[in-house]
Amino acid sequence: MDVPINWGILGAGKIADRFITDFKKVNDGHIVAIASRSAERAQAFSARHGIPRIYDDYESIVRDPGIDVIYIATTHNFHKQHALLCLQNGKHVLCEKPFATNAAEAREMIACARENGLFLMEAMWMKFNPAYRQVMHWIEDGLIGKIQMLKADFGFRAPWEPESRLLNPELAGGALLDVGVYPVALASQLFNAKPTLIEALALVGTTGVDEQTGIVLKYSHGQLAMLTAAIQTRIPNNALILGTQGMIWIPSFWCSRMAVLWRRNKLPLFVLKTAGYQFEAIEVNQCIRQGMKESKLMPHAETLAIMETMDSIREKINLHYPSETNLAT
Repeated sequence: MDVPINWGILGAGKIADRFITDFKKVNDGHIVAIASRSAERAQAFSARHGIPRIYDDYESIVRDPGIDVIYIATTHNFHKQHALLCLQNGKHVLCEKPFATNAAEAREMIACARENGLFLMEAMWMKFNPAYRQVMHWIEDGLIGKIQMLKADFGFRAPWEPESRLLNPELAGGALLDVGVYPVALASQLFNAKPTLIEALALVGTTGVDEQTGIVLKYSHGQLAMLTAAIQTRIPNNALILGTQGMIWIPSFWCSRMAVLWRRNKLPLFVLKTAGYQFEAIEVNQCIRQGMKESKLMPHAETLAIMETMDSIREKINLHYPSETNLAT
């Protein structure tokens, strides 16, 4: 039997809570350490989940020789800094989405992983859920013909907390980076190309981040992706993939548990599956065991393409963050 892969978690917020809860379904790995800038938060997290080692600084966890891979669950603005810290200390990395604040940061992270011969992946968990993967198999098998259009949205009304990660520009907040990354990632996978035209409009609120953003992406053969994201507006949260021979509906596509396939003169096909963060963790473990430096399901090139598209969208809506020096793509 293979020796279990040992994980550390960097950041003790809500997303880390959800990750470790689902990680309990992973058979070949253990979470052995948690690190937070707040000793109190790290201790509380450890007590909730039974994690044996606690660190109140990030430099100590990356020097722990008993850790193979680190899951980065800090706010967007710190992803590059924390990923480089882990990689430069010999740790494989699973970095929460969005991978970075912009494409320039993403390139630096990818280059560091390659220089150090380490695995690095964006935690785009939707891509690993079984229902989502079934949708991609339907598409690969040609069941809806050629994809012509995508309509996808993700939004909710968050509490008005201007200093929170969602609304604070210092933390690279806003709808696009937090939830818009999912429909952009879906479009990137479906059309497997960079858009030839990008249009976007947004409501940039009083805190200086986009509270809602509407996006149209056009591709080389005329295909269209119409995407919306919001953090102060409730929207349906569906994806509808429209092809020449049929269509696929995925409710709550970023955490998909169900999908429905319609084709002309045929009964609909349904898929009902479980979903969770455990599937991306299983992918990381498998890749590390096989000596792979990136996942075929979430390769570096796709992560970079997503970041480049989001950079272009932010240029359209004139949204920049205080931490950025440039947005060169």
